[in-house]
Amino acid sequence: MTFRLTIVAVLLASVCAADCVPVTTNRITGRDLAKANPAFAAIPATYIVGIAPEPGQRRTISVAELERIAAANRIPRAAFTEVCFTVPTAKLVEKDVVAAMRQVLSPDAEVKIVEASNGDVPVGSIEFPLVSLQPPAADAGGVQLWRGFVRYAETRKAPIWARVSVVEHFKAVVATRDLAPNTALGSIMGSFFRVEERTGPPPREKIATTLADVAGRQVTRSIKAGDVIPIAALTAAWDVRRGDPIRVEVRSGEAHLSFDAIAESPAREGDMVEIRNPGSGRIFRARLEPGARAVIVLSPTPKL
Repeated sequence: MTFRLTIVAVLLASVCAADCVPVTTNRITGRDLAKANPAFAAIPATYIVGIAPEPGQRRTISVAELERIAAANRIPRAAFTEVCFTVPTAKLVEKDVVAAMRQVLSPDAEVKIVEASNGDVPVGSIEFPLVSLQPPAADAGGVQLWRGFVRYAETRKAPIWARVSVVEHFKAVVATRDLAPNTALGSIMGSFFRVEERTGPPPREKIATTLADVAGRQVTRSIKAGDVIPIAALTAAWDVRRGDPIRVEVRSGEAHLSFDAIAESPAREGDMVEIRNPGSGRIFRARLEPGARAVIVLSPTPKL
């Protein structure tokens, strides 16, 4: 769900000065031209008249250009007058800004706007991505800068900002000690994590909220003690790590051969894993199967 700028008729009339037709797409089309002059109603609605102007500016179609368009579309010549088009703008309305922010916050979040963009912006849908909420500065009293944008004219975005005080109440899985990248979490749950109830600025990314979110996983980046655990920093644990013993099976038709080897690279089931034959020292690749087995399938030698 998105929230559009609140705009009253008086404001819209003031923006669309000189009876300019408001444009809400990237281009001025036959539909827009017909609104400006009903004589052009016969033109296909998707006919491209020109590029829409920038917000706050106007695009004027001259009489000569209108006559050219009319001739190209077999519209009877008339006493045309120039027409203009504009992208409607308005000032941000606080309730719309707060409503857009609540779309990415928990239902009980407390939101207070301290300051916000005060210039005119295009009329469109307001969005404030949570990842764009900056951490509060040490001397800012908890106030944070939140950058957002207004999506308008199909694919365009106009940047906006607000200084806000946001407080959420949430559960978080917290590291109790430093974790290095690629640390497996399967057997160290109790000593490495705890679940806390926290109150304060919301995390900028999705975080683990239960121990089940981290069980059997591994971290992909360094995590410091006291930090919450981002979901994006977790991945499935390796089924085999470098140095682990691995059983290799070689299959060629009805012939089967198996021997013990050493994994030279980490891998998960279904991955290709590098393996070292401890007898010959040769390194080769095979597909990792369940149970720390690596399988190599060779094409059988054709019978002569």
